[in-house]
Parts: sequence; C-alpha cells; structure tokens
Amino acid sequence: MWKRIIEFVSAAAGVVLSFFTGMPPIIWVLIAVMTLDYITGIACGFAGVSPKTPTGGLSSATAFRGLLKKILILVVVGLAALVDYAIAISAGIEMAAVTGACCQWFIASEGLSILENAAAVGIPIPKALTRVLEVMREKGEDRSGVDAPQEK
Repeated sequence: MWKRIIEFVSAAAGVVLSFFTGMPPIIWVLIAVMTLDYITGIACGFAGVSPKTPTGGLSSATAFRGLLKKILILVVVGLAALVDYAIAISAGIEMAAVTGACCQWFIASEGLSILENAAAVGIPIPKALTRVLEVMREKGEDRSGVDAPQEK
C-alpha cells in the first residue's frame, strides 16, 4: 500500500513540476514579485504601519484578501495566455504578446506596491526605481487599454 501511495505522490509531483518548469520566465518573475509584495505587506502589519487596516497592524481578513488578489492576478494571466493560444492557433504562429504585456503590467503594479510598503516602514525609495515601474505600468496600460485597479 505504501508503495502505491509513494508512486501516486511522485507522479503528482512530476505533473506539478512539469507544469511549473514549462512556464515562461516572465511568469516566474511575476510570481516572485507577488510573493515579495505579500511579504512586505505582512512586514507593514508587523511594524503597525499597514495602510490596509484601520489599526495599521496585522489582519487575517486583509491577509486573505491579499492572497485572493494574488490568485486572481494569476487567473487574469491565465486568461491572457489562453488568448495568446487562441490567436496562435487561428493565425498559425506562436505568440505570447498578451501574456507578456499582462505580466509586465502586474509586475509594475506589484513592484509599486512593494515600494509603497517599504516606504510605509520607513525605507527610503530611489526615485529612479519608482519612475521605471510607473513608466512600465503606463506602457502596459497603453498597449492593453486596462485601467489601474482602484483600491478600496
């Protein structure tokens, strides 16, 4: 019985790893930036300066909303990948323009959030880095027609 369980877990791990190793590098960058944003958000909560909670401290509801947001970002990127796939099938060419533009926009948006979190904790932020991320996000908006998400 243990042998079958180990075989099943090994097969499942192989499927998951093959999926993740086949992802374009820009998606890995997006996942890394999303992870850093989540970590810096938690750091803001620990420091008591989180702009997302009334007290500035940690909140499980706010943390859950943050995770939900990250999951939905990946859903949108998945949709962009499906659009690229549909275009590639119908046009007979390989393309990832929509996915790339979508990932760049989210990387810039999450990057700006990281800088906001760092600034809230009191870390000085280089203006050059802020400007590059703002330009990157603006370029993504120009190409995709997507407006920046509104914070509540």
